[in-house]
Formats: sequence, C-alpha cells, structure tokens
Amino acid sequence: MKKILIILSTIMIIIIFNSCNKDIANTKLDLIQNMIVNKTWYLDYSIIGNKTQSYVGQSTYFITYLRNRTTKDSDGLSGIFSIVENNGKFILIVNTKTFNGNNLSYSNTIESVGDMKMIQSYISTGKTEKTMLYFTSK
Repeated sequence: MKKILIILSTIMIIIIFNSCNKDIANTKLDLIQNMIVNKTWYLDYSIIGNKTQSYVGQSTYFITYLRNRTTKDSDGLSGIFSIVENNGKFILIVNTKTFNGNNLSYSNTIESVGDMKMIQSYISTGKTEKTMLYFTSK
C-alpha cells in the first residue's frame, strides 16, 4: 500500500511541476505581448558585431504592434505578427507583403522588453554576426 501511495504521489508531483512550467511560459508570453502592443517602437540604434549605427535625432524606422496582432511600419508595410516561445527564448515573427505583392517574413529574438525599451536580435542568412536592434517607445 505504501508503495502505491509513493508512486501516486510521485506522479502527481511530476504533473504539477510540468503544468506549472507551461503556465509560467504562457504568463511570460502574455506579459511580453502586453508590453509591446498598442505602442509605436522607434529604432534608436543597431549594433552589428562591434559597429554601432545611431538613428537618434534622425528620421528613423518605426513599427507599431497592435492588440489585434496586426502591425504597421514606417516603410508603409502592414501585416500580422505573433510571438512564440522556443527553448526559453521569445521569437517575434512578422509576416507582411511588399508594395508589389511579394510576401515578406522575418523573425527576431526578443532579448529584453520593458515599458519603454525593447531589444531584438537576429542573425542574417549566411552571416555569423548578430544584429542587435534597440527600440524606444515614445
């Protein structure tokens, strides 16, 4: 009888811990989603390898993520976005169309996000250096 109780207790503990991990990931995903939506994010600067390009004080790229999961940017492109969790990292996926109707998709890792600042990163195909993008919401 004790053996059955120990086995049942162990199974219940495993189930509880697995469900908690899933809830935590979903909570983080919801938090990130809520922090970026209904704001316009302005690209302040980018870093590629050891080269920094500042856009502060210039006409710069911006993107707005809306609660209905649509997006619009300064290039005039509109599309949809989603955020997924992959191995503990949160990936922002944007799907849009160019002016001539070609599909354009990209994905960036959300390195960090706060109420007014967000850092995204990506590695271009065929490259080894990571590009870091630093955004501010105003």
